[in-house]
Amino acid sequence: MSANPDHVALHAFLGGAVPGPMTTSPLLEALGASLVSWENGRLEMGFAPQPLFFQGAGFVQGGAMAAMLDFVMAFAGMAAAGAEHTVTTTTMTTSFLAGATGARFRAVGEVEKAGRRVIHVRGRLECDGRAVASAGSTLLVI
Repeated sequence: MSANPDHVALHAFLGGAVPGPMTTSPLLEALGASLVSWENGRLEMGFAPQPLFFQGAGFVQGGAMAAMLDFVMAFAGMAAAGAEHTVTTTTMTTSFLAGATGARFRAVGEVEKAGRRVIHVRGRLECDGRAVASAGSTLLVI
C-alpha cells in the first residue's frame, strides 16, 4: 500500500500527536478540518469551511456538509481498521436536517460494527450545537 497522507496523519494523531489541523489535502484544508478526539470507536473532528462553500443565501452547501461527514466516518473507520489497513467508502446515505449558516462545525463518526472486510459507521454534523446533517456509511477495508 502506498503512503496515504490522511492515513499517516490520522495514525500519528492516534499515537499521541497533538490534535490539530489536517493539511493532507486541499479539500481538508479548504474545509478547515481538524482532528479533535478518538475514544472507543468514536472520532470527533472540527470544521471551519472557507466562504467558497457558502451558497447565495448564506447556507453551507449540502455537498460540503456531506464531505465533512464522509471524512469523519472514513477516518473513524481507518482508526478502527488499524495501522496496517485503510478504507474506502462504498455507500453513504445522508440526511440534511437543517440549514447551516455558522462558521464552525462539529462532526462525530462512530463505528457501529467493524469486520475484517467491511466497517459500518454513523456520522453526525452539528453547527452551533444543533444537528444539521446525519449519515451512514459502509467502508471497505483495504
